[in-house]
Amino acid sequence: MSDQLNRARYVSFTSYKRNGDPVSLPVWVVPFEGGYAFTTDPDAFKVKRVRNNPKVSLRVCTLRGKVAPGAAEFHGTAEYVDAETADRVNKAIRRKYWFAYRILIAPSNLWSRLRGGSGQAAHAAIKVTLAV
Repeated sequence: MSDQLNRARYVSFTSYKRNGDPVSLPVWVVPFEGGYAFTTDPDAFKVKRVRNNPKVSLRVCTLRGKVAPGAAEFHGTAEYVDAETADRVNKAIRRKYWFAYRILIAPSNLWSRLRGGSGQAAHAAIKVTLAV
């Protein structure tokens, strides 16, 4: 586990397309079961990329995904987790990012409820285990 990643507000998650091209996106990340995890939409392309190629990397970044020159890069493998685990990841995200979560995520849950859904926006999670 990395102190840099533990303290980070945003982490650049890099996964790879089938042709090997990297795709990096900023995510909220929490330490989770010996690795790091984040929530995502179940239909997100990053889920598809992880299923095709589990090799990924993490770097501390800004809200907009800008990585500082010389920032440490952490390599590992990613896995798409089951719904029960995704719920636990979502709770950990809600604890760490409580203020931003209420502003950014809670409205989508309300919108889901107003449309006749469960009141929870669909979410999934990806767990990254760092290489030693």
